[in-house]
Amino acid sequence: LSGQATCEPGLGVVEVLNRLPAPHALHDTAAAAAIKGDFSETSFTVHPSANGGRGVVQRMWRWQSIQDFNYAESWFAGRLAGKPVWQGLEWIVPGHEHNSMAILDEQDMGGIRPGNADAVAQFEYLFDRADSDFTGGKAAGFEDPGNRGEPKQPNVTGDHGKSVDGVEWLARHFPYTSYAVPAHAERQGAYLPTENRGYNVNHFRDYFNAGVINPGAHYMQQESLAFGFESEPGHQFANGGRGTYSAGRPTAGLWTYGGAGAYTAAEVTEPGKNFDGSALTDADITAINADITATAQFSSTINPTRPKARIVQSRVGVRTMWDALLAEGRKFFYFASSDWHNRGAFSPFEPQSTLDAWPGEYQKIYAYGEQTDGNLDHVAQAVLEGMRAGNTWSVQGDLIDQFYFVACTTEHPRCAVMGETLTIYEDEGGDIEFRIELRDPAGENFSPYEFNNASLAQIGMQVPTNQPVLDHIDVITGDITGRIAPTDPAYSTNVSNPTTRIFATFDSSNWTAGADGVKTMSWRVPLSAVHNSFYVRVRGTNMPQGTPNETDASGNPLGDHLADNVPCTATGAGTTTGFDPLACPAHLPTDANGVKYLDADVEAWTDLWFRANPIFVNYETE
Repeated sequence: LSGQATCEPGLGVVEVLNRLPAPHALHDTAAAAAIKGDFSETSFTVHPSANGGRGVVQRMWRWQSIQDFNYAESWFAGRLAGKPVWQGLEWIVPGHEHNSMAILDEQDMGGIRPGNADAVAQFEYLFDRADSDFTGGKAAGFEDPGNRGEPKQPNVTGDHGKSVDGVEWLARHFPYTSYAVPAHAERQGAYLPTENRGYNVNHFRDYFNAGVINPGAHYMQQESLAFGFESEPGHQFANGGRGTYSAGRPTAGLWTYGGAGAYTAAEVTEPGKNFDGSALTDADITAINADITATAQFSSTINPTRPKARIVQSRVGVRTMWDALLAEGRKFFYFASSDWHNRGAFSPFEPQSTLDAWPGEYQKIYAYGEQTDGNLDHVAQAVLEGMRAGNTWSVQGDLIDQFYFVACTTEHPRCAVMGETLTIYEDEGGDIEFRIELRDPAGENFSPYEFNNASLAQIGMQVPTNQPVLDHIDVITGDITGRIAPTDPAYSTNVSNPTTRIFATFDSSNWTAGADGVKTMSWRVPLSAVHNSFYVRVRGTNMPQGTPNETDASGNPLGDHLADNVPCTATGAGTTTGFDPLACPAHLPTDANGVKYLDADVEAWTDLWFRANPIFVNYETE
């Protein structure tokens, strides 16, 4: 936009916006000669008087904006904040949904002068399905073999192979300094070769295999630059479904469970199937929709015209698709994201939201890494290595703010933390001791709502929404049975681990509570009782077992669409103007009697979880 708005003390947002130039002032911000690529494919029409009366402004290719503009802005922001800020890409994946990727090489976050993000730009040019430029990248040398280049492949609908090639390219050129992590993995349903939408289990296996950086290692020690997925999506404050997940799309699993997608928080079917393995029929879809309508008054239903092969059903339980991957000993990990766009119906400066939270406002990932010298490049690399190693945990609403999980042998002491493998031996003797230490902080989180948690009010608990309390944690375990070969039919059909189970639950009755909200719990497993490899992962929540519309009797999260049934009745102090933190907000859905029910940010702040990545135990007979 040409021109500038005058910013003076005391000006409101609306006043500033009113001083912006009129829309017809839109013009090329870079001279035509500076736009790299094919002009005919990158221009778009605007107001007839724009750009000297030409009525056309040239659109810049995404790869050029990364290379010439975005990186410099990211670098400068990091310098101002004194924090590592690097240029990544929401990769529009051939055949699939989005993917969070980046290449740290040459970005030079700690230097006085910026480096470059040429490698990220080159990746976008070569492998992004939305990039149809076949000329500008050549001018930039992106197809030059001497510059890691290769011929650009055409964009073909459903081209999963091109996305695998992209991961392999990263593994060849940037194995330790790049990552590729599928985002909001369930949102668009199952993959179909005739569409560019979702992911199936074999695609996660393909990416992990293509990104392995130490192929000679034992299969339970292998690491990959494709080291997990964002199964806990951003957009947690969205009206009509956390994460913008819904049966109407249809999302794989149809909705979230405790804010997480069904691939990690519930049990799922194969695409287009029922749980008994039979093919999904029109009658099945009718029955599913009838159940949704009967149990969730505001939720969308499956559009019966959607391809059945795109529909993945879900049910409450712990034998998840993630567990199917962990059962192969894959170091494939769980992550949450913010995916910040905007606050929906509200401005960025208002406390309410019908779409997004600010980064870190609601979801956080904690990653443990090696101590560094403070150089921002080294800090960024340490964060990446901590993520790839899986020594991380994700939390909603600051339910906890510290978490440590370790397993040690007692006879010949050695230990492993999250993401690591502890090798034990058949005749070793002694025990494996598992220990968890976490902190449930006192006081308020970032929730703007001070009225009592509506879901807990159903069971007579009076807890302010902005002061959550950890109710319990579950220790979940499953056997590791080895890798499934790509030639095995199970590679594409195995979506659960039948041995996954809740091993133990800890709450105020059996954890040790210390000062400042610290809680400690431990247990021992005799090595004489171990006869196979296994993994152990942990989750926790503020919802007790059996909370209506939130958890089942075992503490598993129920589908978040059921929050439609939880009334929000706080009326506050009777304020009629402005925001009242003691009153249920106006943006909640209302039934015919005027009763409000949970949705959007209120639902998300009500139902909180943390989830930690597993420790692997490798059992050796000799």
